[in-house]
Amino acid sequence: MSNSNVTEMGDLDSWAEAGKRFVEKEIGAEFMGVSINSTEPGGESPFWHRHSALEEVYIVIDGQGEFALGDEVLPLAPGTIVRAGRDAWHALRCLPDSGAPMRWICVRAGGDTLAGVGKDAELDRDRPFPWNA
Repeated sequence: MSNSNVTEMGDLDSWAEAGKRFVEKEIGAEFMGVSINSTEPGGESPFWHRHSALEEVYIVIDGQGEFALGDEVLPLAPGTIVRAGRDAWHALRCLPDSGAPMRWICVRAGGDTLAGVGKDAELDRDRPFPWNA
């Protein structure tokens, strides 16, 4: 696992203990930020925010909520993915009647565009997988 790291996030119920956990620090990420988050029913972002150099992707795992993106309010449910682009004001909340805390992952990244990076994957179709050895 050269130049790679692994961490355990625990089951969804354990996410509530921290509320927000910046996983990028634990895995040593250099080019993206990742946090795991839990918001109790009725809870909400403590403030609106935006980024001038980063975009964020929110991936909802559990619970029901709403995402404010500028003047628009979007419903959140498990499987919803929202991208907040650069300079987009945003905030979220877990609905008071959500049957569970809203658990979500936020990925933050900046730098060059995906098109600018291009196809940087190297493929090896002949290398056997270790679980097939």
